[in-house]
Amino acid sequence: MKPMKPLFDISSNFTVYLLLGLLLSIDLSIAACYIFFSLLLITWIVSLLKGSRIPALPGYFKYFLIFIFFSLVSTLFSIDRIRSLKDNKEFFIFLLIPLVLAVIDSLKKLKLSLIAVLASACVSALIGIFTALKAGGVSLDYRLRGLTSHWMTYAGLLMLTFIFFFVFSFYEKDKKNKIFLASSLVVILAAILLSLTRSAWVGVFVAIGLFIVYFRPKILYAAIPAVIILGLFLPGPVKGRLVSIFDLHNATNQDRVYMVRVGLAIAADYPLTGVGPNNIDQVYDRYKPAEAQLSNPHLHNNFLQVLAERGILGLIAFLLALIAIFVELIKGIRRSAGLLKQVFLSVFFMFIGFLTAGLFEYNFGDSEIKFLLFFFLAIPFIRLPGEITTGGVKEEATVRPAGKNLRMNKGDEQ
Repeated sequence: MKPMKPLFDISSNFTVYLLLGLLLSIDLSIAACYIFFSLLLITWIVSLLKGSRIPALPGYFKYFLIFIFFSLVSTLFSIDRIRSLKDNKEFFIFLLIPLVLAVIDSLKKLKLSLIAVLASACVSALIGIFTALKAGGVSLDYRLRGLTSHWMTYAGLLMLTFIFFFVFSFYEKDKKNKIFLASSLVVILAAILLSLTRSAWVGVFVAIGLFIVYFRPKILYAAIPAVIILGLFLPGPVKGRLVSIFDLHNATNQDRVYMVRVGLAIAADYPLTGVGPNNIDQVYDRYKPAEAQLSNPHLHNNFLQVLAERGILGLIAFLLALIAIFVELIKGIRRSAGLLKQVFLSVFFMFIGFLTAGLFEYNFGDSEIKFLLFFFLAIPFIRLPGEITTGGVKEEATVRPAGKNLRMNKGDEQ
């Protein structure tokens, strides 16, 4: 019998339960998510004071630190420093990346964390579908949001989980696991469609389409007609919302154009440091065209938002972080095998979906989205027993088969 690890050992069962609680809460309660995160952070700090080491961080993390630095500079020159300073509490969420790397040190813990993410998404999807059925359907006046604060948050979270496990399932060899994943994905996709959130739809479409091209392009011959047939059976509100994507006269589409004009105008007046984090709504009406009817708290585009809020220096740091993430993920895909490659691929296409949706929604500014995104961005770089490091990227010393990845087997590392 192995001795129990001390309570404040960062890889103890206690911290694993905190991480699982956080992951289960992401889709269901942001308040609970912050509570688990705070407890996890306190435990980590105590363990560091007792001599624990900070885990080796992915190369992209230093660019996130540069982004945080320029955001703080932007806060210093903000048009409303108090608002910006309050918004800066979001920087603590970046610490989830080293926390995940410190807590998850075995295959079993990795599997449990993935199960927690999938379970949270499934419960959230079922809650959304149930409430829609209870209300008699969905419309733009009543859109699925589950237990989240907004339908875009709801759909954005489900989108990330859907893309990750869709790719993950293609490399799953165990039939029972594959059926379980397929059933879960159907439920999650149904909720995404019924949320009527077009940015999430586009994110899923682009990420999955590129994955199919990568995995087996011939599947497209069957996928395209399947999508067309599926479109015929979609509910009326979903069809209408889908058609609206291509409607240049649609009010929300026109509003997106106005946001681009407003964002560029703000950046022209505040080029170096922007107006400060969380201040777009303070100046939006000053810049919006006369024909624009809506006022917006943000610009529905990650890049425009960062540029207008934090200036060109903040945007450059943000872009460098994104590029570094892609570079490290591509290196990992090329140099890894088995389960590790499965995770690298799933995160890579999930990240494509996140960035695609972020062209039409400021999803990087959403706390829940960042919690889930940073978890996914951390897990390819977890050091598991039996791995070696080559050229800065981990490889498995003994190649594992891709199958039986989610099932808890007796032989899993403890």
